[in-house]
Amino acid sequence: MRYLAFMTMLAAVLALVGCLPPESGPAAGKPWVSAAGNLNNLNVVTVADVAGTTGFRFWQRDAAGTWHSGGVGQGEPAAIAAWREYLVVFFPSGRYGLFGPGRPDIQPSPLPSWTPAAACENDLGMDVFGWDTAGEPVHARYADGKWAWRRIEVAMERKKVLDPCAIRFGGRLFVLWREEVPTLTNSPVNDRMQFIYLDEKGHWVGPIPSRVHVASAPHVASNGAAMVCLFLKPASADEPPKWTLATYATTDEDWHEAAPVSGTPPVNGPVALARQGERFCAVTLTDTGPQVAPLDVPSGKLGEFVPLASTGEARPEAGADNRAAILLLLSALTLMLLVILWNRSRGAAAAAKAAERGGPAADRPPRSAAESVRPAGSVPSLVPAPLVRRLAAFAVDYVLLTLGMMPFAPAFPPDALIRVLHGDQVILHEMMVFSLIFQALILAYFTVAEGAFGQTVGKRLLGIEVQSEAGGPITWWQALLRNALRLIDQLPVFYILGIASILIGPKPQRLGDRVARTLVVMRLSKDAKQ
Repeated sequence: MRYLAFMTMLAAVLALVGCLPPESGPAAGKPWVSAAGNLNNLNVVTVADVAGTTGFRFWQRDAAGTWHSGGVGQGEPAAIAAWREYLVVFFPSGRYGLFGPGRPDIQPSPLPSWTPAAACENDLGMDVFGWDTAGEPVHARYADGKWAWRRIEVAMERKKVLDPCAIRFGGRLFVLWREEVPTLTNSPVNDRMQFIYLDEKGHWVGPIPSRVHVASAPHVASNGAAMVCLFLKPASADEPPKWTLATYATTDEDWHEAAPVSGTPPVNGPVALARQGERFCAVTLTDTGPQVAPLDVPSGKLGEFVPLASTGEARPEAGADNRAAILLLLSALTLMLLVILWNRSRGAAAAAKAAERGGPAADRPPRSAAESVRPAGSVPSLVPAPLVRRLAAFAVDYVLLTLGMMPFAPAFPPDALIRVLHGDQVILHEMMVFSLIFQALILAYFTVAEGAFGQTVGKRLLGIEVQSEAGGPITWWQALLRNALRLIDQLPVFYILGIASILIGPKPQRLGDRVARTLVVMRLSKDAKQ
């Protein structure tokens, strides 16, 4: 009887000193920071009071290096993930929200009665680890606009799974957590990291006890080439606790300590790990707010922590302000329009004077070198421009137009092409709209330049121009017609149809030239004018 009473008192003491496993998740009022990143952005989230309601604040750095931030009073996050260009926040109720440019959206729970605990991006979808009402682990996956879920067929006790995190690496989905090692004394925390993974055949493997012992939650990130874990290494008789990096090796499918972290991460403060693109970042929370620093994995060197932008502000880090470029482009377009109008008014005035005298428009300057040496009533001798010159001239014009459109181009994410190939309708629509605007700019530029001057900037630099088949300047209608048919000449890609028409046709003309009855020729030299 005394033994039973003694053991009961001992259990109560152990519970009070924290040796029994607590529930996972951020404790109310406890400083907490989390981070998630992908190819597009870096997200930092902290629990905070928002307008008198328990919620969270978030900071997001996009692919252009601009910080966006905000606060949401929807409750404390249970898990976060970076998905496409958005931050996804899962709540203990099972609901989730998308935060980023042009939103937030709060969505209903995709599963009946579950509690999400960890999440990560999976190509164009998402993977979420959580628990059902019976305390069994579940895996939810979002793909092609639909949610699907199933139970995880491994033995896991919910109360032992502390601070879980999810990550995709090497075609597998990993779920990692720390599990306390029971002790009979109030010794420093010395937990063991454990993990399970979903293999390529769709089977769950684990739990697998890792050789890594931790004194904090495991913070995991992957850039595709490596999977890295940042953790606080337990104190020993010789060394105090210190932040350490571990990497996952596919050879033995286990974690290995890589290097201690050199820098100034707080030992007792909250820390998180994430990646943006190929770079890894460490995040910490201070009295003034979260700070971020670059982390070099091979050496374990931590850069300087930099405070994030304030709530509701955006701080550009690299080329986000394009107002000067937009103003410059508008000025150039205005100048070009004034030159065209001046040239047209000058030609009209010369024609009016010639009509009054009853003779040719002698005062009008020649439109081209060929016109300047052409005797009255003679048939001009047109020398077709080589294909190489035509391609080089088009390349010059294309580069100029691309530079002019850059300030107006939408901020496509770095994985835009991959997402289009996987059927992302949103990005596909944005790219199609931008492509149509660019095609319209090409049509306007070539039509105006060739209709007014007979040549574009590229043609001017390469010494070629556009004339009618009969010789002489082309009309505005010919300029419009030959350039409108570029949409056909550029098929299927890289103007293959137009180049084939130039090479095998009776005359070196693309389809637009044949229909408009125009020809790209060499400009005569100054000697030919005399």
